[in-house]
Amino acid sequence: MLSCSTCGDTGSVTNSAPDEAAAFPQDPAGSPLPQDTVLPSDTVLPQDTALPQDTVLPQDTVLPSDTVLPSDTALPRDTVLPQGTMLTIEQRMVNTRAIAGGMRVKQPKDVRRPGGPSKARVLSAGLTGRIPTLEFMDDLMATKPISYARVGPEHLYGLSDPELIWEVFAKLDGMTTKSMALQATRPILGNGMLTSEEPEHRRNRSLAQPAFSPKRITTYGDQMVECTNRLDAKWRERFAAGNSEVLIAEEMADLTLDIVGRTLFGADLTGDAADISEALTAVLGRFTKVTSPLGMLMMIAPTPARRRLVESVEGLDAVVERLIDDKRAQLAAGEELNDMLAVLIEARDPETGEGLSLNELRDEVMTLVLAGHETTANALAWTWLELSTNRDVWAWVAQEWDAIEPDRQLGIADIPDLPRTRAIVNESMRLHPPAWITSRRLMDDTTLAGFDIPKGSTMFASQYFMHRDSRYWVHADAFEPTRWINSEGAFDEKAPGQPRAVWFPFGFASRKCIGDRFALAEAVLAMATLGRKWEVIATDPASVVPVPAITLRPGNGIPAHIRPRMIAR
Repeated sequence: MLSCSTCGDTGSVTNSAPDEAAAFPQDPAGSPLPQDTVLPSDTVLPQDTALPQDTVLPQDTVLPSDTVLPSDTALPRDTVLPQGTMLTIEQRMVNTRAIAGGMRVKQPKDVRRPGGPSKARVLSAGLTGRIPTLEFMDDLMATKPISYARVGPEHLYGLSDPELIWEVFAKLDGMTTKSMALQATRPILGNGMLTSEEPEHRRNRSLAQPAFSPKRITTYGDQMVECTNRLDAKWRERFAAGNSEVLIAEEMADLTLDIVGRTLFGADLTGDAADISEALTAVLGRFTKVTSPLGMLMMIAPTPARRRLVESVEGLDAVVERLIDDKRAQLAAGEELNDMLAVLIEARDPETGEGLSLNELRDEVMTLVLAGHETTANALAWTWLELSTNRDVWAWVAQEWDAIEPDRQLGIADIPDLPRTRAIVNESMRLHPPAWITSRRLMDDTTLAGFDIPKGSTMFASQYFMHRDSRYWVHADAFEPTRWINSEGAFDEKAPGQPRAVWFPFGFASRKCIGDRFALAEAVLAMATLGRKWEVIATDPASVVPVPAITLRPGNGIPAHIRPRMIAR
């Protein structure tokens, strides 16, 4: 994600250790360490060590069982946590500040930069917390093929040329890291696949990959449709009671949370829906705030916003920990389980034989909840809005839905026979990509488009703007799903004829979303299952504006009316 802040960082916690720290002796077993202790590299802490606040842990620290970690402990990247340890959000905040401090790189002043927004426009946007907004990004992307803006300590380079985008996000993947803004989500998401770096990312992705195999996704298809049928039943009860008003974004969020609960956890999450929704909203709000120049202060200052964030995430942590404990108990009892969480718990590294710790499981589950719930919910909501305002497209895709036998339940095997449904989902993601911007931070100097780009710079590309670029898309701002249908009437992702790195709703290369097939199957089956039975009419389409944060949410939830479809057969 675009990084625009962290200037409110209080400094690197890890850099506070003096050079003479290496001579500090190891405390005997069970001894309490005094405040402000600086532990040198390779320190081995014995069991029952009590760590005071403000302890700075160096790289390669090994923490045994029974270690007590206070809120202000800073954990570096190589710290080994014992099984059964789950960090609190307060500890993750401290760790995030340490990581942010370590990412700071002083840039040379005599570098020739590309053009971009004026300093006055950048300052105005930054001070008002309006970064990132679509307006600011549009201003920045006006300079092609590469643009530049400095926001606080961050040097931002926007890429609008497909080859440059491919160069940075595919070819240079090994010399880049996640950007500062995405790192700032660590207090909530932890060190999951969305935020982790190598080798943790490669290891955890490998362990999670079996949960997203084509065979398993096929088994998830029935659960996707069953969840959608439950929403259909709820709508029928509501309509029969004389109430046709819905917020379609909320309805889709409830649906995708139900699907995530059944497939990821093998559990019913309806009782936890409010806590999860509140926490995810806090995540999105936090992202918006940390991308302002004073945003990092939220992790320090005891503001009401920080308190609400902490409370929301603590509640979500409790839900996740309970689900993990329940799943482990089921597995220990010998139950045969097929959900994603069971796969993650039982996964073992082929080289070490080790599985994911409780903290690692928590982080991956949190990441999958955000990725599998929030993004697909937004994609579905935007698709309903587009169908509501493009009645010719509605009639076109309805022909496909009406050809389905009325009482037949759909499944994964039906997706190839639903090319128009697949096309409306793709076209919706083109105009309203749930993940609307992606970014990486350079670990070394490089040269792009004739400009020398120093290490520490943040490179970003925007799905939102590349998906709407009139250089590569005919009628770029129009909702035209037929562009995804080839001459034989089949869905074809290459049918529009766009070059590589122009269409990338799920990212790139080794960082491409692990759940892309899952998300597409979920969206297609949900749209076809509901669309064959219901019509959705947005009451005020013009009032729906995109809200850019980690994802691209519809701003007012999309007020709409629902009514059963009258199908002529």
